[in-house]
Amino acid sequence: MVFEKIRDGKTGRKFSQQLLRTWSEGLLSLQISAEDQPELDGAIWCPACGRIHGRCFEAMYPFLCCAELEEKEQEKQKWIHAAEKLFMWAERNLSQETGAFLNDTDGEWKGTTVFNAIQMADCLKFHRGLLSGTTVEKWSLRLRKAADFLYDCDFLKENNINYPISNALALYECAEVLQDEKYSRKAEEWAQIIERHMTEKKLIFGEGTPRHQLSERGCRPIDIGYNVEETLPSFALYAFLTKNTNYQELARDSLRAHLAFLLPDGAWDNSFGTRNYKWSYWGGRTSDGCAFGYLLYGKEEPEFLAAAVKNLELLASCTKGKTLMGGPDYESAGQQNCIHHTFTHSKVLAGMIDYRLWENIPEIRTECEEKTEETSYFPELATWIVKKGKMRETVTAYDWEYLPGGHVSGGTLSMLHHRDAGTIMTASVGKYTRIEAANMQEPKGVIQENLALRIEKELDGICYSSIYDTQAKVIASDEIVVSGNCKDMEHRTLPGGNSSYEMKYHLEEEGIRIEADFTEGKLICPIISRPEEKIQQEEGKLVIHKKDCDLEIISNANMNLPYGEKRIFHLSPGLCALRIDVLPQAEKIRMQIVVRPC
Repeated sequence: MVFEKIRDGKTGRKFSQQLLRTWSEGLLSLQISAEDQPELDGAIWCPACGRIHGRCFEAMYPFLCCAELEEKEQEKQKWIHAAEKLFMWAERNLSQETGAFLNDTDGEWKGTTVFNAIQMADCLKFHRGLLSGTTVEKWSLRLRKAADFLYDCDFLKENNINYPISNALALYECAEVLQDEKYSRKAEEWAQIIERHMTEKKLIFGEGTPRHQLSERGCRPIDIGYNVEETLPSFALYAFLTKNTNYQELARDSLRAHLAFLLPDGAWDNSFGTRNYKWSYWGGRTSDGCAFGYLLYGKEEPEFLAAAVKNLELLASCTKGKTLMGGPDYESAGQQNCIHHTFTHSKVLAGMIDYRLWENIPEIRTECEEKTEETSYFPELATWIVKKGKMRETVTAYDWEYLPGGHVSGGTLSMLHHRDAGTIMTASVGKYTRIEAANMQEPKGVIQENLALRIEKELDGICYSSIYDTQAKVIASDEIVVSGNCKDMEHRTLPGGNSSYEMKYHLEEEGIRIEADFTEGKLICPIISRPEEKIQQEEGKLVIHKKDCDLEIISNANMNLPYGEKRIFHLSPGLCALRIDVLPQAEKIRMQIVVRPC
């Protein structure tokens, strides 16, 4: 699929329309027609998961936006009919007497009613004219039931922060559509919650409960993916719609603060986030997308425009077979596309079009000036970001745990990225646990392993690793020096007294130097690489031939490829890697990774 680069508002609108049509056509091709089976008829089938995702009916909104873009009446009716079938399927299978919608037919979670209500409100707010009077009345009555449920939905107030903030937007939009101010008054109560969930650096915390609980290091529960793709866009739109200037300024400050985690290719570094088990390279598996929030304030903030454009172009590059891949290497790894990615992110495209966010935008520059050398420390995350030349690294000792074995800690080099070569190394989830089985894909026909650089030893069936040490010491100066102990997921130290390790990371303009000193286990170094990339190996040196450059890995120790040239893969964030193992030796292990132009 070829998409024209976004250069200005005109090409941005065209891009959004093309990508929206592409994804919507992909979803439409998977819509089930089975009038004799009401539990199936109208839903969208997910071939990757072999099931129906309950929230698929949110595709009502992008479908109606597609109908609005059509000139031929027959084509308009195709999309309208598809949207109406989705609504009826949800009414038969998800709708509750309380006014809530179930997240899935086989689950009990009703919190996602906030997102269902937003999309239903958008359908009526922007596309009422496409619908019959009977349909408008039916949908409006159903929306009011959802609004009444959300009005008294106190259990969400103590849930992950994306829920209460999105509920503020949901109630406000219900007030607009239903012309009932009681919902807007209630919305303000929910919106105020965000002011108590900002760190000094304006990062949103609360993706984990209790939301105000501090870790031993004083860290907050923060997930970059959920923040930029769900919480911030909802809050930014709420501030925009209510014309609350204080909230608008707060939204801008937070949007700007989160740009520290945006990679040059439009991806989000969530290698340490509390909920990174649902991290996709471009954002989050079940969230809506970051581009709407950034574009909303883009006219006054060139950096926001650049962020929106880079992320949208990344989404387009990850589109195969008319649906969105959960990461750049899904196709290379032979994984099917879960449709959850597509129907949530298509709502963002519809929103851009309906809110006319591309209007009156002149030339857009995506190559923003960056400092050639910079170190940023985020105490709320116990995480350092270092930039030098074209390189950037993330080192994390983050210890706020959402689930055992989730995000890495231990002073791990959780992200290594080069502006031209892309991501070279990244941490994935430590242990992939399908904590949300209906919302998390199952890897098929692939070796799924942790992608993190780490020291690891298995003893009596238990994995002890540097990534599980939440008490590791990190000293950051010209280089980052880490010292810790290999531990298991429960943070118990490797028995025998030889658990200690020391790692040093020295970032250079075109690469990095790594030192590792340990006596037990092995150094595991996965290098991001697709199967089609050629490899050359000789004594002390390994070269990966990438599209526009070569990646050289040089070491004073023997580099073993345990799977040969076969790649490992991880669904979070959806990348393949070549695994390199190095055993301990008398002297420190020294590795150098260098990017060479072809």
